[in-house]
Amino acid sequence: MTSTMPTVLACGAWLKNSACLLDDGRPMWSPVHGDLGDPQACVALEASLRALLADAPAGVSAIAHDLHPDFFSTQLAVSLADGLGVPAIGVQHHHAHIAAVMAEHGVTEPVVGLALDGVGLGTDGAAWGGELLWVAPGDWRRLGHLSPLHLPGGDVAAREPWRMAAAALHALGRADDIVARFGAVVGGVPAR
Repeated sequence: MTSTMPTVLACGAWLKNSACLLDDGRPMWSPVHGDLGDPQACVALEASLRALLADAPAGVSAIAHDLHPDFFSTQLAVSLADGLGVPAIGVQHHHAHIAAVMAEHGVTEPVVGLALDGVGLGTDGAAWGGELLWVAPGDWRRLGHLSPLHLPGGDVAAREPWRMAAAALHALGRADDIVARFGAVVGGVPAR
């Protein structure tokens, strides 16, 4: 990373949250706070953001956050940005993953990246997942994606993968196989 980059505070997503300050081209990471459904994780994130801001004596140019407006990290980012008089910039979840890998490896030329980590709010307001993106510094485009599936239980499906497998079976017209394959996991009686 080069020192021509602006100083940016990034507030992270909902699950496995951590924050990062990019200052003079150097990333400074917070500890991992955990999932922001836990009030203690929210308190820890707020403390980390204030500590990271204190480590940027010249201030920040912007505060980055997930696109999801209901995330605590997004709401906190918008509030901090308003208080500091800097822009709050929403970043699509899968774009953030690919951009992070680019930054980690010092890649500055455009790449085509595939993010398969689960769901993130898309720029169209829909849930996105399995994203093929073209990403360049300061620009990106969605090239394609896996066929959408229902997300049984919402974010719980990220921690209980059988739910996504059941959704895939349902989408394939094999709903009858769900109990046979996953009945023991969910307390149903497997078919014989």
